[in-house]
Amino acid sequence: MTGLTRLLTAVPLLLLAACAHQPVAEPAQPPPAPPAAESPPASGIPDTPSTSSTWTPISGFTGHPLVGNASAFEYTVRHQDRTFSLQVVAFDSRELDLRVIDQPDDWAGGGHIAESLRAAGAVAGVNGGFFTPAFAPLGLMVADGRRTGTWQSNPLLTGAIVVTTHPQLLWNDAVQPEAAHQLLQAGPRLVDAARPVPGLDHRKTSTRTFIATDGGDQWVIGQVENATLAELAELLSTPGLMPAFKVHRALNLDGGRSSAIYYRTNDGREHTQAGWSTVRNYLGIVPR
Repeated sequence: MTGLTRLLTAVPLLLLAACAHQPVAEPAQPPPAPPAAESPPASGIPDTPSTSSTWTPISGFTGHPLVGNASAFEYTVRHQDRTFSLQVVAFDSRELDLRVIDQPDDWAGGGHIAESLRAAGAVAGVNGGFFTPAFAPLGLMVADGRRTGTWQSNPLLTGAIVVTTHPQLLWNDAVQPEAAHQLLQAGPRLVDAARPVPGLDHRKTSTRTFIATDGGDQWVIGQVENATLAELAELLSTPGLMPAFKVHRALNLDGGRSSAIYYRTNDGREHTQAGWSTVRNYLGIVPR
């Protein structure tokens, strides 16, 4: 999925869904809905917790050491008859920082993540926020102090990654955009106060990209395959399923065809799982 969204103006509540980015040569054609598109929370759909609370890791948390004592993990967990594959990078924000990396070239392709993060000196990173049909950020983006887009508050963009002196994962009512030199609006919220956020969609599966924190200095960025938003929230809030800490807050990023992850090990080897589509920005982990 990409960050293209549809605005459904026939109902009072604004619902946003990311769609595939159309090539510039075909502006008159409506963009098709990709088969693995992200979905905003569905209005009026209640959260439906699983009948069984058993989530079980089925592979060990074997980490790959990265610069700055960060670690990358690839592992799988099982819930009932479903298996979920995860890739996550865990880091300490006292040693590493978050940086919003703008990618303004709409022709760059999904594989541009490696080049962009390598040029930024990033240890690791994932695709970032949603974007519009005109390839502008959906919501506010602040990359190295440069503001692009506008602040929005709607059912999809419910939180932001904000960096002042240190990174924070904030909900909209606590964000002060003028104080940030890095900021990226995204959503929806997945976990709050270590509990799944109610009302998340439990029907549509897709590759999901996310960021989470313990509320202090410990962070993870990552992606999971073939999960609903409600399943991802439950997975992230279940103790023992993250390799580093108990999640206090988690926020969904752009997903589906946009999902991409990159990391570079201590010995210089690069791992890249590129997205299918060009994205407007990346969220990188960089040395302080």
